[in-house]
Amino acid sequence: MRSVTTATLTPIAAIEREASVVDQLPLKISFDSDLNLDNFQSRPDLLQLLTEVDALLAGAGQSLFLWGPLGAGKSHLLQGISRAIGPRALYLPMTELLQYPPEAVLEGVATSDAVLIDDVQLTLDRDDWQEALFHSFNRLKAAGIPQIYSGLAPPAQMTEVLPDLRSRWGELVVYHLPALSEHELGELLQFRALQRGLKLSNEVVHYILSRAPRGTEALMALLDELDDAALARGRPITIPLLAELRLWSGDR
Repeated sequence: MRSVTTATLTPIAAIEREASVVDQLPLKISFDSDLNLDNFQSRPDLLQLLTEVDALLAGAGQSLFLWGPLGAGKSHLLQGISRAIGPRALYLPMTELLQYPPEAVLEGVATSDAVLIDDVQLTLDRDDWQEALFHSFNRLKAAGIPQIYSGLAPPAQMTEVLPDLRSRWGELVVYHLPALSEHELGELLQFRALQRGLKLSNEVVHYILSRAPRGTEALMALLDELDDAALARGRPITIPLLAELRLWSGDR
């Protein structure tokens, strides 16, 4: 069964505007224990990127900006790199952090071994976050600390971003992660199932992919559900079991 661990980072300052009091709140980030570099779906078009990642882990790589559609594997790669670097790498998913004051979240970035900021497109309508990211970029660059960002578009196309920040992101080595093909999604699904001790036949994979959402996160969540269902029933994952579970509207 897939597990999600929660890491508590250095406490951040939360500003109470009404009372002008600074409290200390623990900032908890969720890590998916299944996401690491060993099970990242390597593809021929990503060999140069993965070579760059290897160089970064060896201390000789460059800072990166990764872009691509939802489900292309950006979060997987960032979490895998963070785990490979070690506990002093700072993984910051904007999906979980946008609610916090940006200055507080980014205050201690220069003490990290690397900073990895996921889903920066979520800051497009947040000038406060963009300004804070601009200043943290400069601090990290001055300190020689690697930084990796992910988004849905390359910096040059993010016209809603403050020009100074867009310019800084444009200085990075930019890589495109294209969406996985149906064949690649099928291979990924079977590989991740095997890691859990499950076997998915080609027929089952085709049945799933013809009905399920195509994003990797959605497929991994589905695999969680199938794992639980197979365990509870003591049965392998087969097309009759999938039909019995009535997971999709067409099965009802």
